[in-house]
Amino acid sequence: MDEFSTVEVMLVDNEDLVRRGFCQALGEAPDITVIADTRVGEVALRTVELRRPQVVLVDAEYEFIQELARPARASAAGITPGIIVLTSIGLDSHLFGSLKAGASGFLLKSASQEELTSAVRAVARGAAFICPTMTRRLIDRFEILPPPHERSHAAALAALSGRERQVLWGIAMGRSNQEIALDLHVSPATVKSHVSRILAKLELPNRMHAALMAQRSGLVESPRPPGRPAPAVRRAW
Repeated sequence: MDEFSTVEVMLVDNEDLVRRGFCQALGEAPDITVIADTRVGEVALRTVELRRPQVVLVDAEYEFIQELARPARASAAGITPGIIVLTSIGLDSHLFGSLKAGASGFLLKSASQEELTSAVRAVARGAAFICPTMTRRLIDRFEILPPPHERSHAAALAALSGRERQVLWGIAMGRSNQEIALDLHVSPATVKSHVSRILAKLELPNRMHAALMAQRSGLVESPRPPGRPAPAVRRAW
């Protein structure tokens, strides 16, 4: 997504009034367009495949989110929409359940219009967005999680090409597709394709999970992407 593009959004919620309210709030943003809204179910999945939104805002229906984020479905449809979960209650179980299911964003339905549009723009860029009230809980949970076995990370990362490892490094550093593209001298579309392949190879639902794996594997310990030589140092004679 560049600064002049419009983000196409789809709303999925079983409550008509909720969809109507979010449609109105998003419709006031000049760079965001709601292209569809529907209830949770098979019709919603088919609509995503047909309309190909960049971002899907969905009620906390974990089975639906898992199906929407499933790598095989995204690969077959040629899309990998960013998923933002909307919930009325900010429970830890809702947050962690949503992230585990494949969401890249988490918002309370009481979120302000500014918070809503910021979340949509962030997820459209390939970043993640967690509402501020839940961010501290996520950090606390991450700090107490035991690190997975290092050999499992090494085996998984070995399946990636050199370029894919460079893209993964950028993801782990919190960079957007546009920023990674500039760093690697390729197009944002090429980076987006690499991201899709990385998630499929690592069997991960979204960038957030990929970033966590890269961090735990030690990939981000280097100040530059893997395979990128250090800049030459000019000596003064």
